[in-house]
Amino acid sequence: MKITPVKGRPMLHWVGKHTIDTINAHPAQLIENYNVENPEKEPTYDRFKDGPNLVFHGDNKEILSTLLVQGFRGKIDLIYIDPPFDSGANYVRKVKLRGEQKELSGEGHSVIEQTQYTDIWANDNYLQFMYERLSLMRELLSEKGSLYLHCDWRMNSYLRLAMDEIFGKSNFLNLVTWRRQIVRGMKTHAEFMPFSSDYIYLYAKDKDNAIWNKIEKVNTISLEEAERKYKKDDKGFFRTSDPGAYSDESIIKLHQEGRVYVSHGGQLLIKDGKVSVTAGKIAIKYHRETVGDKVIEKTVADNIWDDIPGLGITPHESRDYPTQKPEALLKRIIEASSNKNSIVLDCFVGSGTTAAVAEKLGRRWIAADINKGAIQTTMKRIQTCIDKPRGIAHYRVNNYDFQVEHELQNIVVSKYGVETDRKAGFFDGTLNGTLVKIADLTKPLTRLDIQLIKDELQNRPDEVRDITVLCNGSEIGMQEELDQDNRIHPINKIVVQDIQRDGVTTYAPAEADVKFEGNGESITVTIEDYMSPTILGRLEIDRTELFDEHIDDFRAQIDCVLIDTDYTGEHFTIIESDVPKRKEDFVDAQYTVTLPHLDARVAVKIIDMLGEETVVTE
Repeated sequence: MKITPVKGRPMLHWVGKHTIDTINAHPAQLIENYNVENPEKEPTYDRFKDGPNLVFHGDNKEILSTLLVQGFRGKIDLIYIDPPFDSGANYVRKVKLRGEQKELSGEGHSVIEQTQYTDIWANDNYLQFMYERLSLMRELLSEKGSLYLHCDWRMNSYLRLAMDEIFGKSNFLNLVTWRRQIVRGMKTHAEFMPFSSDYIYLYAKDKDNAIWNKIEKVNTISLEEAERKYKKDDKGFFRTSDPGAYSDESIIKLHQEGRVYVSHGGQLLIKDGKVSVTAGKIAIKYHRETVGDKVIEKTVADNIWDDIPGLGITPHESRDYPTQKPEALLKRIIEASSNKNSIVLDCFVGSGTTAAVAEKLGRRWIAADINKGAIQTTMKRIQTCIDKPRGIAHYRVNNYDFQVEHELQNIVVSKYGVETDRKAGFFDGTLNGTLVKIADLTKPLTRLDIQLIKDELQNRPDEVRDITVLCNGSEIGMQEELDQDNRIHPINKIVVQDIQRDGVTTYAPAEADVKFEGNGESITVTIEDYMSPTILGRLEIDRTELFDEHIDDFRAQIDCVLIDTDYTGEHFTIIESDVPKRKEDFVDAQYTVTLPHLDARVAVKIIDMLGEETVVTE
């Protein structure tokens, strides 16, 4: 599929800058669904119109490409994104076990996630990352669509220039400054003033056609405060403003409605269709609504949003997700730039705030994230945000080994401090005076890999440096052979460094003891025990010790339980879910479910507090 060239002239340059000319489709794998009958294996636009909302897990560049190919081009009315800010932060959520005070780091990011959410990016990589994705988002926007990009002081100036190029300067609509916190605590001692605001860019696909619903700021004050702040007449409290360009005819009409005020005790005189005053000046009254003992203040919202507090003021919304934004912020954005049944997209969905608010406001929505914890948080949140949410279909896109290999190589470069060199050709860079070759990290190092290195050295007769090979495991006996070879050939020694031995590890699967007892028509599922090696490792608990001495109830590790009463092995359909609303509550761990037919196969999905999933079947 061809991609439309960007609209503006290049405003910003960086190393490796290039545009996207074409895209390829990537298959979407259906993982699970909630409240959906006969979910589609491929999420096309035609099926989406009357089908479930969509959640995607994977690299959002590939997800956006898939949406374009599947018919969503020009169909999205609103995109909100809150991407990583290139801040050097490590966005790992902190979680607590249920009913416990023990806190531990959230789920370990996959190698792809680490690239997107840790501090290994240079500005060039970050800008190319955003440039590609913003170009694809523009393709998805309808002619009346808008995009809101949430950022902070670190990258806002760069992103403005990139968006001017992609959307065209004429389609810049506004820059919102959101006060996300009140200065307090140690921030009061910040040098050169503390940072208390984020910035939200608003661009349109076509400025002349963009959806815009007037938004208001709403504030509630007491009658006592209103007495001090406003004037009052028999219709209630009011403020005034200059009549501006109001004609005499309009002022006469407003006077008949009781909405004309004359200062300094003057009176309005009307003669022959003309108005004058005995003293003072004419002003127009704007009354405030009074409800009980409160006065409601409504003002047109400008681009300074200081009336929406951050999560520090609204902790009841918290999902313990590090980049979570308050629902009121997304409510204002969605109401302003979308209509009922508009499609809203957030491809950095994080804690799921955009999806939850869109669901409550009756919008269609698509959510995506590369972080598995974000997907699980969003799925769980939607199931509990309203009584009967629209169905949800959860897909995975392009989570393949070649992508993992590429991202894992980036992690290895960062971990070992390899100085990459684009001119090195066969080799990947240098490290402590040696040439570095990063082997295929999706498989163990082989003798063929070593032979290829030797062949390359034959083509470099003047090369005297040793070689460091970074690998993910190796064939048996290879190290001894290399040691012997290095003794015979002291120049161009080949030294193997195994990342597994240096602490780059994978997670062991959790262990669940689940009992199934049934009579043919129904079945009782009982979770009798659960143990997560990942949680034990984070809590520094030795698995050989007595488990109960450290965790009183195994259910403390479990975040939620999902049950499919007719599991086919292809995808998981959520028929029953146990999602405790309070953090201190446990899952029930015992469930009786009705079987749809006699040979139905029941599956239980257990998601622990770190987001690890375990599926147990009957």
